[in-house]
Amino acid sequence: MAIRERLSGNEAVAHAIKQINPDVMPAFPITPSTEIPQFVSTFISNGEIDTEFIPVESEHSAMSAAIGAEAAGCRTLTATSSCGMALMWEELYVAASNRLPLALALVNRALSGPININCDHSDSMGARDTGWLQIYAENNQEAYDNFVQAYRISEHKDVRLPIMRKTIRKPMITLFRHIQSPKVLESIYRS
Repeated sequence: MAIRERLSGNEAVAHAIKQINPDVMPAFPITPSTEIPQFVSTFISNGEIDTEFIPVESEHSAMSAAIGAEAAGCRTLTATSSCGMALMWEELYVAASNRLPLALALVNRALSGPININCDHSDSMGARDTGWLQIYAENNQEAYDNFVQAYRISEHKDVRLPIMRKTIRKPMITLFRHIQSPKVLESIYRS
């Protein structure tokens, strides 16, 4: 039976990850996606999931570790935003060309200098031609649902591609728009 509760977008994604119970999650903190690995590491330390959490020194390292783990046969995911996504771009092509079905939670945030914490799609649109499937979510419920579905899609024998789940407020990676979804509480139904 579904549980109805109020969760932020980041919490909803973390609960989806908890339900998936991946084998490996390498991650490096970057605003506004930092809460996702924080929630997941709390689930791990509380014994709620048995995922191997790998704290790395950069987003490039996070994707490199995810590619290595997925190539070794582990169900793997990571999370990032903005400039962290830009630092991963080189590795995104490697994951797609090797047809590795790993998942990435991308919390959309503008790419700019010196700093911009506003929401736009420059991070995800920069990666649109990398061979990754991209899924966009309109609200926290879709963020949760899309992440749960992401592995079923990316691991399908006819697909076998990495998938980004983007969490955004309006519009297959799973992505969400950070100004609205990650921090705003909404009622969602989860298993």
